[in-house]
Amino acid sequence: MRKILLLLAVILPHLLKLFIYRRVMGWEIGKQVKIGFSYIDCDQVFMGDNIRIRHFNIIRGLKHFQVGSNSYIANFNEFFGNNSSDEKWKNDLTLGEGVLIMSHHFIDVAGNVTIGNHTTIAGRNTHIWSHSLTYPHDIPALVPMDVSIGKEAYIGARSTLIGCSIPDRAVIGAGSVVNKSFAAESCRLLIAGNPATIKKRYDNSIVIDGQE
Repeated sequence: MRKILLLLAVILPHLLKLFIYRRVMGWEIGKQVKIGFSYIDCDQVFMGDNIRIRHFNIIRGLKHFQVGSNSYIANFNEFFGNNSSDEKWKNDLTLGEGVLIMSHHFIDVAGNVTIGNHTTIAGRNTHIWSHSLTYPHDIPALVPMDVSIGKEAYIGARSTLIGCSIPDRAVIGAGSVVNKSFAAESCRLLIAGNPATIKKRYDNSIVIDGQE
């Protein structure tokens, strides 16, 4: 019944949609929030004010979904948890304030995924992965990982981030594969390549666009 109601909410007029989310699901949703034809099925949802989630996004299997005020999620994005009751799977996605996520991105939310204030997931076809395969006792097993992207970062199109930490104000070059964490430095970093490495260090006053 719950899933049917959430599917129905996708096509309902905006005010009815918000009524179901707030009153029936018990989600905390702020003022001036607009949600288009997108499917949301999460245990707990917390949204600030002035948030826009556009059309044909799928956000499901998350235990905790938090979006800071003034954030924007465009179209055709997928945010997937694993629908497991096992406590090892955190299924926790936290977006800070003023986060911009453009269209056609995929975020695996098996572990904790955190995206800092005013960070942009740009272009399209970026993948973020928060689980990995290990072989304890020679038996394959999936395990969660954390992904942390700092504030005011810029993630270029077609990037792949796997269980890593990205510092504040870093730029990830388009098409990069980031499979390790990078420590914060006193300057802005351009991180790019496969596997990604630090390509350049910039003065904090310089605006860069992800290109070398």
